[in-house]
Amino acid sequence: MLVVASTASAIPQARPVMAASGQTAVTDPVPLLELTNPQGIHFYTLSRTEADTAVAGHGFRLHPSRVGYARQAGFPGSHPLFRLAKVNGPGWLVTPSVQERDHLTASGQFRYEGVLGYVAASPAPGTAMLSRFSNGVEWRLALEAPHGNANELTAAGYFRDGPVGYVHPHWIRAGALYFGTWDMETHPAILRGGRTEFGRDYDDWWAGVRDYSGRDPSVPQYKGVWPDDDFSDRMPAIGFYDDSQTATVEKHITQATSGGLDYFAFYWYWNPQKRAESHGVGLQSFLRARNRATMDFALTICAHSWDNGVLKIPVEQYDTVVAHLANNYLSQPNYLRANDGRRIVWLCDTRGIGSGSAADVKDFTNRLRAAARTKWQEEILVLAHQDLGHQPASVGADGDYCAAPYHAVLSRSYRSYVDGQRNGFAHGSQNFVRCVMSDFDERPRYPITKEPASTVYYFPDHSFDLFARAARNAYADIAASTRTSVVDNFVLVYAWNEWHEGGYIEPNARDGSRYLDILRAELRLTAQ
Repeated sequence: MLVVASTASAIPQARPVMAASGQTAVTDPVPLLELTNPQGIHFYTLSRTEADTAVAGHGFRLHPSRVGYARQAGFPGSHPLFRLAKVNGPGWLVTPSVQERDHLTASGQFRYEGVLGYVAASPAPGTAMLSRFSNGVEWRLALEAPHGNANELTAAGYFRDGPVGYVHPHWIRAGALYFGTWDMETHPAILRGGRTEFGRDYDDWWAGVRDYSGRDPSVPQYKGVWPDDDFSDRMPAIGFYDDSQTATVEKHITQATSGGLDYFAFYWYWNPQKRAESHGVGLQSFLRARNRATMDFALTICAHSWDNGVLKIPVEQYDTVVAHLANNYLSQPNYLRANDGRRIVWLCDTRGIGSGSAADVKDFTNRLRAAARTKWQEEILVLAHQDLGHQPASVGADGDYCAAPYHAVLSRSYRSYVDGQRNGFAHGSQNFVRCVMSDFDERPRYPITKEPASTVYYFPDHSFDLFARAARNAYADIAASTRTSVVDNFVLVYAWNEWHEGGYIEPNARDGSRYLDILRAELRLTAQ
């Protein structure tokens, strides 16, 4: 765990950074941050807290470039990197060598500051060599070509001291939105439509999707006004399931992690009439799953009355909702954290939080922050949906994110979405999570909840080649980013299993795991 530096010209007295900041270290690789002090001397840290302190209190500059991704805790095949500071004047040296550390400390010219982080001791898949350089004035860290600027340093007169270990040049944390209504608690209109529109004599939460797929021999195929289109992908590879069954979500976790995903973001709803959460069955199954520890999860709060006008959070129930969220979900050990250790709370739809005004939403987020400070002495990171049109600060959020951009859906062109994707990313705030939309095709909602057919939105030009471009756009935008953000390497995919809207990357009966395979290749994800 990193220890804050204590040189006279640099940063505060030595103490554990993570403990001091009240945040918990994350287990995934995090960016190795590069800063320079007012004299232009380079400094390295894995702690965003330490970097922010250096910038705000000591005039350092945080560079947008990354020097790879390392870990805050040891792992099999790793060794620590030690950071030392010059005693007389600014200067920091990083070494993997215990002998060099002890020799320099004993000389009285350097002071040992602690473990910077942990890196692989030998090459591993997806890693690159990280080397140290010196020029008689300072020491630098850089990735060797073609991943970093090592050759530029030698051209500028730096001497290559040697390798310090192996790190990931890029590390994207990709997750998917999880729609947990594939059970008896689904939208009542789906159950009703299964009986009235498709002649069911039982409650079927797959009504519409099951019919359009044509893959259930007990159900006549129904394609509405699109008789020549192929909907055979609308059956999950594991079959039409019940997400109230823990075994279902265990299969989802295995599929997702095998494809390199490392979190689900669950849509979360509140029913004020019942003073209880709604549509939470899939989330509860996830928390019971035997393999849940292999995957993180987060909540994306959707407060809007699409379900009989009741999915809202009244002001008078704020404290009840906040306590429920903190005690039951944010307290879980695998709740999703940003690179600085803050738990991430997503605001999917704020129109039903209080009156929906910015002031009411901010009041809610402030109470959630206060609960985290009281319960864990920690801060949280709140991200608002980009389509809400709010400036994040006005609703108490720290940043924003995108999912299925509304304007892109209205365009009815997936190619148009892909072409405009990076422009949308550019409009994100400093703390912004990029998105990849797999598709949008809500035709299986017709005629249950969407009628007439002209009101149904879908992309007639969708293709897997365009989807690969969409994922590639996200990767390229992260690689070229100048944001100094704690979520700059996060990607949110729309969606894992939004089968009624055609937004899914869950393996299906026609295409298998093709969506996941493309994401893994284009985002350079590591299967677990």
